Formats: sequence, structure tokens, C-alpha cells
Amino acid sequence: MEIFNRDGIDYTIEDCSVSDIFNYNEILVLKVIREILWKDQTLCRCPICIEDLFALSLNSIPPRYIQITSIEKYLNSANFISEKTIREKVLAAWEKIKAKPGH
Repeated sequence: MEIFNRDGIDYTIEDCSVSDIFNYNEILVLKVIREILWKDQTLCRCPICIEDLFALSLNSIPPRYIQITSIEKYLNSANFISEKTIREKVLAAWEKIKAKPGH
């Protein structure tokens, strides 16, 4: 589907590029999923399970869109979601997927 190709998206608004704004929690979810898969070799690694895990994990936490230059400010804010909390959400998502895999 063409709409899902990010390469062709123009992130410029009124001569201001917003391409450096991203969901910080995506980065943490990716990190936690990689750590969990590395530690537990028994977990399914098929594309469907990994995609489901990523999507379900992200849906269980609020997005935190920040400017790339504001990471330190976010890490010290009341809106910060800890890696421990994200790990709990990823593990909970994994339990749901194990109970009813999509493949």
C-alpha cells in the first residue's frame, strides 16, 4: 500500500521540517522486544508474532512524540514512561500473543 511508504512523505510545513519528531516509546519498545527475544530463545520469531508484539505493545502505552532535541527534557518530565513499565507492557502483550497467536 502506497500510504504506508514513509519515504515519499513531505514532512515540511511552512518551510519548517517536522521530520525530527518521533514517538520515543517506539524506540523503547523496540529495545525491550530485542532484549526479550535475545534472552528467551523459545519465543516465536515469525513475522506475524513479532509484528503483533510490536503493535500490541505500542497500543498499550500512550505515544510520546518529542523533538529529537528534547530527549533530555522528556526523560525528566512527568510524562516519561519508564523502561520497566514498557517491559511490563511488552511481556503482557507477549502473553496474549502466546495464548492466541495470529498464525
